[in-house]
Amino acid sequence: MNRYSLIIFWVILYALSVSVQAQDSFFQLSDDLELLTPDAMQNEDSIIFLQDRWKFKAGDEPERAAKQYDDSDWVTISTNLIEADLSFLDFEGIGWFRKDFKVDEELTGKPIALIIDRHLGASEIYLNGEKIYELGEFSTEPTQVISYSSKKPVPIVFNGDEIQTMAVRFINPDYAMTGRLMGYNGFRFLLGDWSVHQNQNLNFLTQWTGSNMFYIGLLLAFSVIHLLLYLFYPGEKRNLYFALFVAILGIFTYLIYRAELAENTVDTLFFIRSLVVSEVLVLTFAVRFTHSIDKSFNAVYSNALVVFGLIVSVLIWNLPEQLIWLRELAVIIFIVEILRSLLVMFYRNRGDAWVLGTGVLIFIAAILYAVLINFNFLTGSIQAANMAGSGALVLSMSIFLSRNVAQTQKNLQTKLSEVKILSEKAIEQERLTKEREIEKRLLQAENDRKTSELEEARALQLSMLPKEMPKLPGCDMAVYMKTATEVGGDYYDYSVSKDGTLVLALGDATGHGMKAGIMVAAAKSYFHSLVHQSTGSTLLKRMSRGLYNMNMRMMYMGMMLVQVKNNRLDIATAGMPPALLYRNKMNKIEKITLKALPLGSSVEYPYKSKSLDLESGDMLLMMSDGLTELFNPEREMLGTKPVEEVLKNSGHESAEKVIDNLKDLIHTWLNGSEPQDDITLLVFRCNQNLSESK
Repeated sequence: MNRYSLIIFWVILYALSVSVQAQDSFFQLSDDLELLTPDAMQNEDSIIFLQDRWKFKAGDEPERAAKQYDDSDWVTISTNLIEADLSFLDFEGIGWFRKDFKVDEELTGKPIALIIDRHLGASEIYLNGEKIYELGEFSTEPTQVISYSSKKPVPIVFNGDEIQTMAVRFINPDYAMTGRLMGYNGFRFLLGDWSVHQNQNLNFLTQWTGSNMFYIGLLLAFSVIHLLLYLFYPGEKRNLYFALFVAILGIFTYLIYRAELAENTVDTLFFIRSLVVSEVLVLTFAVRFTHSIDKSFNAVYSNALVVFGLIVSVLIWNLPEQLIWLRELAVIIFIVEILRSLLVMFYRNRGDAWVLGTGVLIFIAAILYAVLINFNFLTGSIQAANMAGSGALVLSMSIFLSRNVAQTQKNLQTKLSEVKILSEKAIEQERLTKEREIEKRLLQAENDRKTSELEEARALQLSMLPKEMPKLPGCDMAVYMKTATEVGGDYYDYSVSKDGTLVLALGDATGHGMKAGIMVAAAKSYFHSLVHQSTGSTLLKRMSRGLYNMNMRMMYMGMMLVQVKNNRLDIATAGMPPALLYRNKMNKIEKITLKALPLGSSVEYPYKSKSLDLESGDMLLMMSDGLTELFNPEREMLGTKPVEEVLKNSGHESAEKVIDNLKDLIHTWLNGSEPQDDITLLVFRCNQNLSESK
């Protein structure tokens, strides 16, 4: 991780800086020797990433440079020397690091680049007991130390020893301040291909300078443009706050640029100190600009935040180490306030808030992308990610202001057009309102007429049904009907001949409404005209011929006829569900199924009948398909099994009680929903030998 990434993440978000520090913030306990091979350099950067596990001991003893020095009682630690590590060490700015590792034969005797990834203070580097480099000017007197901060690689050559020992004598007289401001106090060394890295430092400086100067120039252009817009129209203060925000962001970027090129720790601390202050000012005017977007924000509160930011900046400049917590608090407050302001604008449905929101999302995404690069989860340029993120934020703010100016002009033009057509729209609206009112009244009248007709038809249909079932010796009968619409398609009836023959009829016309009612009326007429002139199957055939000749187009009538005389039951059906016969002695259900076409579908269909003997206690249930095809709210169909269970459990009860039990089953199964079809039930119970009851 280079110095630029550390700085940019630390000043953007405190939590991010903690995570960057934490990656090297634990003691390493493994003593396995690391093997350096040419294959380790076969990566995009041609770098051997030395495991940051060095033995360390505070204090200064020159004999610690010797290769055979006994360092078994030293602690294993990261050379970064972060605050968490120092809490376990008696470190007062000076100490020794030692590391043993193996080197592949192919790497011995040839120059290898020692890459100074980061370095604070001064140090002396020893290889196998011999001093090979001094970074800066080392002195045990802190005031005489000249720190080293260059990234220029230096060559080292490993001899043929199996185990190489590198020792670093290190001093950082400013460790108390660097730990608080930069997150670390030590150094980080890497190894790399010398042929690749000897010119890389110059290329880095060229690229670093070019990209930063280009970006700073863009920020300066934005700042000047919006400052001029404010001068031409002082009433629009949003341009002023935006110009200040972008200008300070440009200063902030320049300080990052200079901090990367600092040659010593003193200069680095100065630029870091300036970065901390400029960061607070950037966020201060970012908040003030955000507040200026929506006029509903309290100006006193907004200006108080600006004063707070200025006071915090002055205090941090004078007491950077002691008040680092105040900087962290101010950053959190300003970031939360920016997010809160955006959420308020979204909540108030401010149409152009999405422009700023997009910039903020890209900015956050760039930070996350840079973090993933920093932790080697992704590859790419951290500098480019941060520039892209902050650039998107600045661009979104500028687009927002420009869009508002254009939108204001557009609104003025549209207002003129709206005024011209306002009266025409009002007149047209009044006309349409009157027309709709007339249409509404006509529709209401038509609906009332149809409702009245349907009620009359329903009353007519119900009047055609028997008021009550006949009271015959030895018989118990009950009936129940529930229609799904105003006029249903179900029908039930009975007739008793002079010789005592009882004929029961139960029908189901296709569909509902007026046509079904007409079909029911016709069926009733045919039934009473022909009921005692023929058997059940013949009666069905004659009724079917009559309904067919009515030519009612796709309207049919299911019908079940039951003739009861003495102890004999004859049943004939036309397109109806099976009848259920409960046998009292055996306590079982017989399903009487006679498949046939419904009435009106054919002229000469050969309908059949079935004869059964009845005994005392036997019970017959005639029903329309509205019962067995009843759906509950879960779209499950009732079927015949639950109906059969009710009949078995009601074997010794009256016909009326059986009807009540079936009604309870219907109510429970529907569970509050309405039936989709008519339901008609007719229960006939034989209480004794019918021939004896005559």
